[in-house]
Amino acid sequence: MQIQFILTSDTHAQWQDHPNHPGYSLLNTASLIRKLRQDHLGPTIQIDLGDFIQGSSMATYTGKVKEDGDVYSRVMNQLDYHYQIIGNHEFNFGRQYQDSALDGLNAKILCSNIVQQDTDLPFKGAAYDILDFNGQKIGIIGVTTHYIPHWELPAHYQGLQFKDAFETVKEYVHRLRDRVDLLVVAYHGGFERDLVTGVPTEELTGENQGYQMLEEISGIDLLLTGHQHRIICETYKQTLCLQPGYGGETVGQALVEMEAGEILSVQGALHSFEEHEANRLIKDVLEPEYSDSLEWLSEILGYASIISPTQSEAEARIEGHPFIEYINYLIKKEMKADFAGSSLLNHHFAEFQGEVTRETLLKIYPFYNLIAKVKVSGEALYSIMEHNMAYFDLDSGGEIIVNPSYLSPKPKHYNYDLYTGFTTEVDLSRTVGNRVLTIIDERTQRPIDRDKDYTLAVTQYRAVGGGDYRDFSSDKIIQMSQEDIATLIQKGLKELKQKEWDYINHHYQHVVWRHPLQ
Repeated sequence: MQIQFILTSDTHAQWQDHPNHPGYSLLNTASLIRKLRQDHLGPTIQIDLGDFIQGSSMATYTGKVKEDGDVYSRVMNQLDYHYQIIGNHEFNFGRQYQDSALDGLNAKILCSNIVQQDTDLPFKGAAYDILDFNGQKIGIIGVTTHYIPHWELPAHYQGLQFKDAFETVKEYVHRLRDRVDLLVVAYHGGFERDLVTGVPTEELTGENQGYQMLEEISGIDLLLTGHQHRIICETYKQTLCLQPGYGGETVGQALVEMEAGEILSVQGALHSFEEHEANRLIKDVLEPEYSDSLEWLSEILGYASIISPTQSEAEARIEGHPFIEYINYLIKKEMKADFAGSSLLNHHFAEFQGEVTRETLLKIYPFYNLIAKVKVSGEALYSIMEHNMAYFDLDSGGEIIVNPSYLSPKPKHYNYDLYTGFTTEVDLSRTVGNRVLTIIDERTQRPIDRDKDYTLAVTQYRAVGGGDYRDFSSDKIIQMSQEDIATLIQKGLKELKQKEWDYINHHYQHVVWRHPLQ
């Protein structure tokens, strides 16, 4: 008997247009899934690994305007998923929105390590499931990265406990291994080390534990992964590992041949959605939210009087840019902070000129991020900027480039922030951790006092330590904004006076790059 597993993950509600694949969307992914199921004669188990209700303009509409995620349960039911894993972004819009999307699913939710504090029972669904196909028993354990409290607002996970994903998988593999013939771990998380060399590919925080699971837990036959948006189809020792990228760009497939309780063969593949037409029947299931969101996105929000010196992401991160200065100006003013910092998320920043529609805004800033006012010492500010400057490196010719560790295995440009309110002098020829020469408070033109406390306005993600910034933590937050950054960007289009735009256009450079020969 050949059993087929179909895997999607991190689809991020990209039903209208995939950011990295113009002209394609999850409607193409839906056609691919249908074909894989139609072409397979044996049983199929279809699993989604989470992050499916946030991350697109449509999801911002359903989450922030409609405040109802029912459309995503409708479309997942139409695609006939059997199992759903909870992703970290399922928490972004709060519990009511989360419930509206998850509680209507026909798929069984597997959630072994997110439990209710008062009962120790799975937050939703069950920890695992066992299937029987003509005597072939298959166990599936569902697990989610336990790192969620490091990013998420506490109100969004109140009453829940996030148990260590590795330890939880270890416990359930021990429970199930002798009861099943094939054991599958479906993990909204990824790999912290290179699968070939074992060398760490990121700081070992526990956010991703896939390699540790493979290395230290015997008995896992299939490890289905996500979260990192990587494209992976590899076998580690005897375990097939899959990860299908981002936005439905590929669909993972595992074909397992079994007979009399024995695994005869395991084959893995990743199939591209670009090989398939959009499924228009699925589009009907998305109505009226699909069309309503397009109408909402076409609204003109205002006029941006920005003069863009470059359209290059790399140059903007090195030299600064009026668009980031605009965001920092707004959040610094909103929080009445000494300084402010935010990251340049993608190449769409160059479109923030002249008439701005809601669609343009959400391409530029697609996340729902509140602002945190954080108190840090001058000493901590130096440490923050040292970590920040680890994003850069120098090539053999002395030109500034991005540190390769921020490009692979997953691009992490969002972990570099551009700040306003102080000027940082940096020498990239020095070792990481020793690059910041001085930080000058632009209000006084004097160096930052390492013994004095200052306030920063940053995103909620950064304020709780997102990006492995150890000098940020939730206990240093002294105030949270009532409005998110995208809303402030929108309001600023109507409220800023021309003299403010002029200031922004001429005061966006806050890093001085020093060379040892200067």
